Amino acid sequence: MSQPEPERSEDSVTPDFAPLDFSGACLVATPEPALAPAEPAPALDPAAVADLLVAHSFGDTAVLLPSAATARRVILDTIRTQHRIAGRPKRRELLVCAGDAPLPPEFSGDAEVSRMPDEIGALRAVIGPKTAGLFVAPVRLAAGIEMLPGSFLAELRETADEYGLALVFDETDAGLGRTGMAFAHEWTGVTPDLMLVGEGAGLPLAALVLTAKWARGLPASLPVAGEEALATAAQVLETAFAAGFEGRVQGLGWLLEDRLATLRYQRADLFSGLVGTGLMQGLVCTGPAEALAEQLEQRGVTVRDLGAVLAFLPPLDVTEAEIAAVADRLDEVVAGMAHEQA
Repeated sequence: MSQPEPERSEDSVTPDFAPLDFSGACLVATPEPALAPAEPAPALDPAAVADLLVAHSFGDTAVLLPSAATARRVILDTIRTQHRIAGRPKRRELLVCAGDAPLPPEFSGDAEVSRMPDEIGALRAVIGPKTAGLFVAPVRLAAGIEMLPGSFLAELRETADEYGLALVFDETDAGLGRTGMAFAHEWTGVTPDLMLVGEGAGLPLAALVLTAKWARGLPASLPVAGEEALATAAQVLETAFAAGFEGRVQGLGWLLEDRLATLRYQRADLFSGLVGTGLMQGLVCTGPAEALAEQLEQRGVTVRDLGAVLAFLPPLDVTEAEIAAVADRLDEVVAGMAHEQA
């Protein structure tokens, strides 16, 4: 005779939530595993992948590298070499506008790299005969979602042109297409000379895009990204550069923004603002975002805790239904908090 199953309390029951990753860990959702092909897929040509970046950017050349750390060292070598080729060997110093973020480790150990405030007067005051370039990220995620104003980027462009410096944009945080444009700087109309993309948003490699002038300084030998990383990169780039993609991301971004804005105004005690654009949105919390992020995790939603900002960074191929599901679960979390406070 079978024994009856023991009773379970409500606390022991775990809700069955489909997991949704809105943390920015991936640019394109991982597809379901497919059956092994009868024949192995042909090896990807790195040049073909790089050509996708060139075709959809300001650049004349693009190189694929194993990591953003490697790419930043290549940037330093490239800028210094090009100045040397042009007869300016003393120009080796890089000025970095990093905001509240620490300097990347590959820069912090270089005595010829200096951290600067986001203030054009202070920047121009230190430019001298040894200055080689200006480095800035148009979008930062160190302490929230910070999008630098186009006016400041335009001042950097003007300063770089006036003094013959390289202007470098680091777009690793913005992600390919995540803001609703292929690259975040395109919203401002300001174009750099070199651009670092990838890895910061889940791309398993980094790419460096350059104009022809600065590409002359590239090292003759560069480390090579692996085959698996190239395959993932090709998938991401094809998604980000597909016809109609930008309009789709902007539409989905408005949907996400609308749901978050509604909650922000309903619960001004919990949220003081909304930041971001496209598929980079963040609720500014009146306290630390950690507790909300943890409760969403219990409901199968992974988001990014950026101090006081609860950031939503879905994959580029997110659907309206997935955005609605995440917003619904956030509503449930907030409603539960209200119940506990009552």
